[in-house]
Amino acid sequence: AGGVPWICGDTTYFWKQKNESTYQTVYGSYKNKTEKNIHFVPFMTDENGVNVPTNKPEEDPDIPGIGYYGSKWRDSSATWTSQDRASHFSTWARRGIISDRLATAILVHAGRTAEFITGKQPDMVRPTVPSGEGPEREAEAPASKRTLMSLLASGEDLASQGWRYYHKPAGGDSVNKNIAEAVVSDAGATGGKALQLNKPENHIWFLEHDAAGQGAELLKKGGRVSVRFKLPGSLVPNQFALGIYWQLSSLPEGVTLSGEGNDMLMSFFLQTDTTNLNAMHHRKPNAKLDTFGVFDNGWHTLAFEFAGNNSIQVTPVLDEKRGAAFTLVKSPASGVADKLQLTDISKSATYTLLIDSIAVEVNSTDTAA
Repeated sequence: AGGVPWICGDTTYFWKQKNESTYQTVYGSYKNKTEKNIHFVPFMTDENGVNVPTNKPEEDPDIPGIGYYGSKWRDSSATWTSQDRASHFSTWARRGIISDRLATAILVHAGRTAEFITGKQPDMVRPTVPSGEGPEREAEAPASKRTLMSLLASGEDLASQGWRYYHKPAGGDSVNKNIAEAVVSDAGATGGKALQLNKPENHIWFLEHDAAGQGAELLKKGGRVSVRFKLPGSLVPNQFALGIYWQLSSLPEGVTLSGEGNDMLMSFFLQTDTTNLNAMHHRKPNAKLDTFGVFDNGWHTLAFEFAGNNSIQVTPVLDEKRGAAFTLVKSPASGVADKLQLTDISKSATYTLLIDSIAVEVNSTDTAA
């Protein structure tokens, strides 16, 4: 039961305005409790900041072309939900944005693992039994995982999934971007949608999620961070494609990273050479972790698996092929403490990046020593 998520949906803007203190007591208590597996799903506004339609007749009109009849026909206590028509969402909203966001939240927090996204069955762990010594045993189930944070481009808007997308110029303030400006159609992406991330000249793009306390969970319990992506366009030698950075404000007791710089749970990047797309460790000096091989325009999955038990051993997994484990060290890179950041790293020209999905999963129980 402890692993079952609580999905808590929002209410209408009207109800919040009318009952502000009660709203903060009831709904406010659901927010910022992801560490307790309680997940708040906002409903008040759409991806453009417009209030989601309610049962007020002017907000829920007839749509004769599809045989839909709006709330003006629900004109008595026998047919309406409440006399305060704006206190409830319209039928059309419940069929659309409300159900979509709830469904996405359930998938995100109750089992939409990387294997679910890609359609691949997780590896089964079989005990090693010498031939002829004892009966054969059934395969053990894979370790149960809990999703700490995730993104699905075909799901609800970025803000509802907890992500902030912005551009940072060489000088001046960051510019927040709307998901509507980034979503494109792609037949190979989950749900046929992907985020297309690029930027104006002399800018850097960032995709960012709060991660307070979650890095310590990954180190303690073990888990996996994965990104499904692709790079359109042609090969450009020595050009950056993606950086993944996660700076910790503090390390768990007993954990230390060697070297000079910042305590980075993740400081990894993708960069091409004259032929290949490579996964790199941003350290001093930089180190090549593994390669996807010859650059292409197909979909790929980049993942990093954390061993657990406060180990600083991490295994790169490229397109589900496990590479050699490496040791985390301090990094000369700097991020924002306790935030997971995906970025194109440089204000110089970088690859346009398409993202299908991101998942940060932690084992539900501590990894044994």
